[in-house]
Amino acid sequence: MTVHDAYPAQTSPISLTSDVADPPLLPSETLHRAIYAARRTLRDAVVDPADLDAIIYVVQRRQVPPRWQSARVAHALGAREDVAAFDVPGARAARSMATALNTPDEPVRRVLIIEAEGTGQPSASLTSD
Repeated sequence: MTVHDAYPAQTSPISLTSDVADPPLLPSETLHRAIYAARRTLRDAVVDPADLDAIIYVVQRRQVPPRWQSARVAHALGAREDVAAFDVPGARAARSMATALNTPDEPVRRVLIIEAEGTGQPSASLTSD
């Protein structure tokens, strides 16, 4: 499994005396940084986006209406149009989903899991058989 953090955010120096947390990333910032982390993971693993069987995007909580960030990442990466793309609440659920997708009838060989929301740095990991 390969895990990569997205590029560091352009932030001002951290004040050690401040109790104020960093402002949350805007949805578009998070998505762009998630795409960057996904591209780095695929590049380092020497995997073409067209070879992905599924893309799972981890969200903080269930979103109504759904934003389908996984589909946006798939499009940005140039994945196949028939790639399975899911937004799943929670990293544990994403790992369980990746395992459950691999069935004897239709094996899922490569799954890209992207954790971008609620984390300091978006990251991506690639599971393969």
